[in-house]
Amino acid sequence: MQKKYFMTLALSLVVSLISASALAQSWEQTQTSTDEDLLIQAIVDKGDSPEDIHNVNVACKRLSIYGTPKAIPALVALLSNEKQNFNGRFALEAMPFDEADAALLQAAQDLTGVCRVGVIDSLGVRGKDAAVPVLVQIAKDDADPAVQKAVYVALSAIASADAQTALLAKAQEDLSALPFENQRALADSVLALAQKREEQGQLADAVTLYLSVAQNETFPLFTRKAGLYRSLLCQREDAIPTVVAILKGETNPLNGAQPKDAFNVALKTVREFPREVGAKLIAAICDAFNDLPAENQPIVLRAFGAFWGDGMPTAPAEILAKAAQKNDEPMLQLAAVLAATDQGTPTFVEVPFEAWAKSDELRSAYLKYAALYAGKLEKYDPDQYAKFCQELTDALAANLEADQLLFLVNVAEESRIKQTADNLVKIASTRQGKLRDAALAALAEIVELDDLELLVNALNGETDDQKVDWILRAACTRMPREECAAKVAELFAAADVDAQNKMLPLLKQIGGQTALNAVANACNGATIDKATQILGEWNTPEDAEAVAKVCLTIAQQAQDAKYHSRGVRGYIRIARQFDLPVATKIAMCQTAFEVARRPEDKKLIFEVFKRNIIADNVGAALEYVKYDEFKEDACEAAVFVAEKIHVSQPDWNWNEPTDDQNKANAAKILVDGMKKVVETTGNADLKARAQKLL
Repeated sequence: MQKKYFMTLALSLVVSLISASALAQSWEQTQTSTDEDLLIQAIVDKGDSPEDIHNVNVACKRLSIYGTPKAIPALVALLSNEKQNFNGRFALEAMPFDEADAALLQAAQDLTGVCRVGVIDSLGVRGKDAAVPVLVQIAKDDADPAVQKAVYVALSAIASADAQTALLAKAQEDLSALPFENQRALADSVLALAQKREEQGQLADAVTLYLSVAQNETFPLFTRKAGLYRSLLCQREDAIPTVVAILKGETNPLNGAQPKDAFNVALKTVREFPREVGAKLIAAICDAFNDLPAENQPIVLRAFGAFWGDGMPTAPAEILAKAAQKNDEPMLQLAAVLAATDQGTPTFVEVPFEAWAKSDELRSAYLKYAALYAGKLEKYDPDQYAKFCQELTDALAANLEADQLLFLVNVAEESRIKQTADNLVKIASTRQGKLRDAALAALAEIVELDDLELLVNALNGETDDQKVDWILRAACTRMPREECAAKVAELFAAADVDAQNKMLPLLKQIGGQTALNAVANACNGATIDKATQILGEWNTPEDAEAVAKVCLTIAQQAQDAKYHSRGVRGYIRIARQFDLPVATKIAMCQTAFEVARRPEDKKLIFEVFKRNIIADNVGAALEYVKYDEFKEDACEAAVFVAEKIHVSQPDWNWNEPTDDQNKANAAKILVDGMKKVVETTGNADLKARAQKLL
């Protein structure tokens, strides 16, 4: 029994291997064959396994190229199989035979469900007008939503006159009973066909199709709006009366929809028309502007702000001017200002003060507008600019509430109107808080070199030195450096001590030789305390050596220990913080050491050595071991620098010979320096660190 069982198993395996081999051979033949009979046989012998489906797929692809009417029956047999339907359709769609059309038409009538949907898609791909009556009848007889949707899409793809008539007739029916997806599919199909007609130049047909969607209340609103939008653009110049009528509320092509929906569609077309049509349309809308519903006028102005420009009519500027004057319609005023800002017209739109002084939103818009266009006004409309400046100046002098006055100050700042400066000084001198700060900030942006004293006077009494510094710096950074410094120096000479102390930080911010000379002179009188402090904070690199000389002079000449120490520290700071040659820094340290009177000031030179990680500073630091009081500081600085050099170049052995003379000299300084530290220091830790480096 056992023997018989194993014989049966072996035989089964052999048969399976033979079958697999034959199947593999069949696949290989199918993939490369041009033999129609072999390919047809591959379809006829099909199964439903993944391998069979794949093999049929390959055979159908081959038949789409090499097949004749002889293969059609085998392909038709696939159409009723949901798994193989696509394979059969793929081949039939590509065959250039009337028999293929007839086969697909018959299959569309015979099949149901998913298989019918697929065949209808193929009829659309074939694009034969003979399919239209069959498809129309199917749509009447088959209530399946998927089938009806496929019919609409196929008719749109066929795109013949009969297909257009069929779709148009359907689009004009009451479609409320159709599912939403079918409503949308039908609308999309009609729109797609309309687009084809538009591309073909058949604009009248395109408009008819677009409007059939727009006017049918049972289509989804978004498809209807698309139909209206495209229909208007297709009509081009002929659409102008319709667009104007929609904007005026006289007509609504979107039957049953809200007028605002048609209004928004019509307004959107303005930017999409060719420029010459758009210009005519804008002119027509402007002519009818007063007839627009009040609630629509601001919307039109805002939309037009982006449309007007070169080549557009000049009427909109007049409309903007009139709209901006209507104090009882703040939304219209706001729209006029925003539109003027968008379009960049050189004609300024004037808003009555009593309107924008009361509306936060209008104030904000007008502020932006004034900032952008004051310069354009000055260039293009001097008379209007002068009027605007005078009105703003007068308003700044009026007895207004603080928030209104604050806005006016902001307008003055943003529009850089110089003649407001006197009133801004008055506000800064008499008001407090945000209003005073705003007036000072505005002055900082407005004053020029010849009236800088206005800003200085306005700062009288300000106790916040940082604010003074910021305001003066903001003003002076806009002016030529040396001329500005000379002007500040002139004002400085005529000011009292309190004002001088406030101007000294400004001289530091300006920088340059003129400013430095003024600060140096201030070190000889009642302002010496602030002046020496400023020298210790000077931060313009190009002035470094000149500042060092002034600090050294103070250190050498000052009798007061406080100012002597400031001079020394200011001098050493230049060596420590600024980018000077190493030899210069070493020489400055020697000078500072000799001039300084206090040990704590002398010790500052070692910080200079530690800021520059080079061998020369090891040797320079150790020059001071001869002074017992500074011996350990010198050794600590030398070891610190040597350690940093070792960390940055860990593979450099200082004791190895080298042909690089600079490196050899540096190695000698480092080795000799660490030996000297070992011999000199009484600090066990420093000695160990130096020995480790050796």
